[in-house]
Amino acid sequence: MKKVFSLIICALAIGMLMPQQANAQKKEKAKKEKKAFVWEMPELTNNEAIDKYLLTCDTLNTSMREFSDDITFYEVAKIEVIGEDGEKEIKYSVVDAEGNLRSSNLAFKQNMQIIMAYPKIALQMANVMALEAGAVAAAPSLGLKALSYSKYIKAGPKMCSEGGAEMKEIYKRARAQAKQIKALKAGNIDDIEANNPEVAAGKIDAGAASIRTIAMQKKDYEEQFGKITAQDKENPVSDFDVPEEEV
Repeated sequence: MKKVFSLIICALAIGMLMPQQANAQKKEKAKKEKKAFVWEMPELTNNEAIDKYLLTCDTLNTSMREFSDDITFYEVAKIEVIGEDGEKEIKYSVVDAEGNLRSSNLAFKQNMQIIMAYPKIALQMANVMALEAGAVAAAPSLGLKALSYSKYIKAGPKMCSEGGAEMKEIYKRARAQAKQIKALKAGNIDDIEANNPEVAAGKIDAGAASIRTIAMQKKDYEEQFGKITAQDKENPVSDFDVPEEEV
């Protein structure tokens, strides 16, 4: 009888714990599924300090979206070209995520656009942070509207923190990729390996810096190589130098 009673007590205890555990798991899941920050421009307030701050935030948001949208990251990969006799020949080429050969000149030009645009965004982030204190100080003058505008005033530092981290990663990838392509053009295989964009972006550890290897039949390689060679001729690049990092 005592044994049966003990089993009943254990069952009740487990029954009480399970809802608590389920609630804890739900809370943990809610934390993990935190929504990404999205900026929405509110109506202007007619307060000079606040409106200047809001407009600067909106300009920064636009610049960040233009900077990150529609970017296609390529990489330099090692290509194992397999002949009809099974013999392998090693080549290096810019490829996309699916392993298709891409124009190195076009990829380099995109990277340079990113590299040149980033300092402007960094300056805009600095402007947002510099104007925040004035907007905070001016908020009480809005009266009852101060509460509804507080989230927009707080949005600036969040945009600089979360968005700034994304922009920095894109910038670092672009720099590494541009250096890879420069090394590819010069035939410096060691530098191709060393400038892995995934390492520069903090996606993988430097110890795992080896670039991707792609096996490709000789017929397919020659067909794709002919296309990218034509694209490179149509889009010449006179200088493959990558500027020093300024920010």
